[in-house]
Amino acid sequence: MKQNKFIVMFYFLLISALVEYFLDFDVYVMIILMSIGFGFLWLYLENTQKAMQIKENLELQEEIKSTAKDAHLKNKQLLAIVGSIPFPMLLMDQFGNIVMHNNLSEISLDMPFQDDMSYLNNNFVRPISEFIKDAFILEKPLDKIMKVNGVEYQGLSVPVTAKKKYSGCLILFQDISKTLEGEKIQKRFIADASHELKTPIAVIKGMVEILNRDDFDDEPTRIEFMKQIEVEINRLDVLVKDLLQLSRLSMSNPILERRKINICEIIQKCIHSLEKQAEKKGLSIICDFHSQDEVYADPGKMQQVIVNLLSNAIKYSDSGTITLRTKNESPYYIIEVEDQGAGLNEYQLSHIFERFYRVDDDRSRKSGGSGLGLPIVKGIIDAHGGKLEVHSTPGKGTTFSIKLKN
Repeated sequence: MKQNKFIVMFYFLLISALVEYFLDFDVYVMIILMSIGFGFLWLYLENTQKAMQIKENLELQEEIKSTAKDAHLKNKQLLAIVGSIPFPMLLMDQFGNIVMHNNLSEISLDMPFQDDMSYLNNNFVRPISEFIKDAFILEKPLDKIMKVNGVEYQGLSVPVTAKKKYSGCLILFQDISKTLEGEKIQKRFIADASHELKTPIAVIKGMVEILNRDDFDDEPTRIEFMKQIEVEINRLDVLVKDLLQLSRLSMSNPILERRKINICEIIQKCIHSLEKQAEKKGLSIICDFHSQDEVYADPGKMQQVIVNLLSNAIKYSDSGTITLRTKNESPYYIIEVEDQGAGLNEYQLSHIFERFYRVDDDRSRKSGGSGLGLPIVKGIIDAHGGKLEVHSTPGKGTTFSIKLKN
């Protein structure tokens, strides 16, 4: 703008000199005219410059407002994203101040929460506080498992850089208790399955070695061994089939062939297939059908559930009556299998759905049970989106209740 002023002044003086030369004005008059003209010209140029500066300032202010609005919107969006993260997290700046956080109450001490926290001054429990301090001081990625109030957390620290310069770090604390528990259950399941498979295999192997001896010549023993080998093979067959089915039911989307079925008809078929076993033990089976409504379910899987529960009722009852009941209590269709057997104590009730758990180990093994029946029953009911409940009193009997949504 200053350069423009000088150019205009140059042309003004040039024009004034030409006017004075050609028109031959008096010098004093010319000086006065030039002074007045120069004053007006300078005032005009100043006003023009101020107007341009005001315009530029207004444009700059609008730009700043727009930038601030965008920054506020982005910050709001970032806070919304952070707030939706279901596990504790925090962001520290290059000075170690916690500038953003979420769900920190899970890992904090039971005391008033601080707003201005840093890696040195905070309300976190000791292991968490130490991890945050290490993450800030070491300025490198960290990964550590910590136990807080009985919950296992995996701490992850990610350094944040700007123009290759350390500018803070992002720290996440993820609850991995269920993952670790799942790994423990899987390891125990593999160990239990190996043990269950090992026992019949060892029995068969021992008998086969005896039968294959060159000097073996005992026909009664051979017949007895062959019968026992058949029993153990059948046990292995049942165990392997149960393991495969349990594996399929553990899938996120188990395959079910569902259609409208009459549960009462399926119960009648199950009773017919097991009534001889009940008669041998002097047990009576009765039906108490309060509802014969159709249910949307897999008929084969539901038959397996009822056979399993009815078989268990016969197995663990030495006298009395077994009742199979149906009723409709919106929004559920309820199937109950009630016996008057030995019943279960609190410890047994808390473990009966665990794989390979047997209430009476000797009785289960003699009957060829794999210890997977109830876990399979629960898996089938879960796959149907239903509920399986059990109520029992030692010495009075047990009732299993299946609740399927109408």
